[in-house]
Amino acid sequence: MGFNGKPPTPFRLCRTAPTRLPGDMETTAPTLEQLAARIERLEDERAIQAHLIRYGLAVDSNSEIEASLLYAEDTHVDIDASVFMDGRDATRGIVASPLHQAILPNCAHVMGPFVVDIDGTRATATGYATVYVREDGEVKVWRQSFGRWELERREGRWQITKRVSRSTGREDAAALFKAVL
Repeated sequence: MGFNGKPPTPFRLCRTAPTRLPGDMETTAPTLEQLAARIERLEDERAIQAHLIRYGLAVDSNSEIEASLLYAEDTHVDIDASVFMDGRDATRGIVASPLHQAILPNCAHVMGPFVVDIDGTRATATGYATVYVREDGEVKVWRQSFGRWELERREGRWQITKRVSRSTGREDAAALFKAVL
């Protein structure tokens, strides 16, 4: 078990082949297969991080279609337990909403950092999203939230299957925090 009571992530559990070093010291070194698996995991994590950053860029550029294509057809979105959307087409409403349109083009969604956990073709990314808005020449935090994003690799790319977002300071945000500890 890891320090958090959960099993260590798979890339830390490596069977290694014995290797002889100069001077007859025996050590273990990862196999080529293990290294390839580690690289694949790192590439997946990087792709997921980039996917979520693209979300911020898409909504800030008023790109309904591009933002919606980051979601799976059967996605579910829950924002502050008051805004719910089901399906990719419904997510276009995030960008099209009067609330979002009112802050364009003076907003910046800064996504992350995220803790990414990957299990095969499924992953979760948990972390912050901070929305900055420029008003009267000043840039201020408009909303900061903590989110849990569930993703699946489908059709050769990561897609968001579920998004739960809670504004910081809400009592129900703590449950999302604790899920990654």
